[in-house]
Amino acid sequence: MVNLFKITIVAALLSVSAFAGDAAKGKAIYKKVNCALCHNADGMGKAKDGKLAIVKGPRIAGLDAAYIAEQVTAIKSKKRKTKYTTMMWTKIRGLSDKDIKDVAAYVSTMSKDKFKGMLQK
Repeated sequence: MVNLFKITIVAALLSVSAFAGDAAKGKAIYKKVNCALCHNADGMGKAKDGKLAIVKGPRIAGLDAAYIAEQVTAIKSKKRKTKYTTMMWTKIRGLSDKDIKDVAAYVSTMSKDKFKGMLQK
């Protein structure tokens, strides 16, 4: 019974670390890709009252890292494509999966105030 408990704990830790990105590396990528152009340096977004525009992205600070990675991956693969995601696609298309996880880890730490994204359930 103790061994089963240990195996369960190890499996849980591995599943968490399999997603975990490096926030410090993510911060550097955020700056390099210039995410601040649309989302501001603090990740609070430039869109006012939810009105998106080409360089007026939504707030991303404080979103769940898994949700961020999911959305960025969808934009990169063009599964999520709107007139507002085209510019983002040009900026992120060269990012690796690890880069995306790192940026997601960083963005999720940008605000202690957690909230749900536009498409998050």
